[in-house]
Amino acid sequence: MDKSSKPTASKGLIAGVVAVAILGFGFYSYSQHKKESETHSDAKQETKQEVKKEETAGHTQPSTASTTTSAPSDPKPAAKGRFNADDRQEIQDIFLAMIREKPDLFIGAVNDAMQAQQDKMRSDMEKAATDMKDKLLTQGITLGSAKAEAHLVAFFDPMCPHCHDFYRLAAALVEKRHDLAVHIVPVAILGPNSVAMAKILIATSQQGVDKMNTFFLKFVNKTAEIDRAKLLQMAKDSGIDVAKMEKDELAEATEKMLVSLTQLAEQMKIPGVPTIFGLQKDGKMVIVPPMDIDGFNKVIDSFKGTPATAPAAANSPVKTNKDER
Repeated sequence: MDKSSKPTASKGLIAGVVAVAILGFGFYSYSQHKKESETHSDAKQETKQEVKKEETAGHTQPSTASTTTSAPSDPKPAAKGRFNADDRQEIQDIFLAMIREKPDLFIGAVNDAMQAQQDKMRSDMEKAATDMKDKLLTQGITLGSAKAEAHLVAFFDPMCPHCHDFYRLAAALVEKRHDLAVHIVPVAILGPNSVAMAKILIATSQQGVDKMNTFFLKFVNKTAEIDRAKLLQMAKDSGIDVAKMEKDELAEATEKMLVSLTQLAEQMKIPGVPTIFGLQKDGKMVIVPPMDIDGFNKVIDSFKGTPATAPAAANSPVKTNKDER
């Protein structure tokens, strides 16, 4: 299979945040400049009016029959939020000058805006995961005990190298900890090879998660790219019935499951893979950042005792590991 590209977070979102920060910073600078300019203009206008009064006082006053002229009114201000070409050029010039003079202020404003956006994204995803926790705990592939005290959920693309790192770690954790269940939610976001491998993963799991785990560990630990024939041999060496796997790979139920899980990731606005959640004792799902095995052990200990829906859903074609170890 072709080597997958390295997954990244949403660049468009970061660019949008920076653009908003830049626009806001520019408008603030421009408004301050305009305010100073208007103040200066008003002062000049008052000076001119004083001079005119003094000149008028030195001349003969007009007769009472003369028509009284009203003082010139202030020019009507431009509509708020509307800028002509000169205004936009002035904003740009002021903005560039401010960046040169106060780069720390600009960088701080951008960083604050990005941090606020990231915090909101995190909060929104955790709320969505909490609302959908029953689906997350039942519709994926479960490594570990169905009656575990602690639960992790990972959105996972089988062609993602970072997901491979997490899978190796997850497999090691559930091998040593009988109080942990890791619910793998396979999605296909990295191209056609992801779709093919995700279907194989789902199909092999139907022959038992232990066999699927053995097979997929071989796959993630491969030292070179492999073709279809080598992949099938790898499955056979893992104790998998290859003929059944190929049939299940093409089954409508497998296609529907993969589509459903990928749509779930889109609905939750998952920014990249792997995205990992943990189920707290209070029933809330929280994002768990990637870390080493010691870090995961500490986090898992804090989650123990969490009541959870049994991972074996009636409508799921995926079988789980043994309920008790």
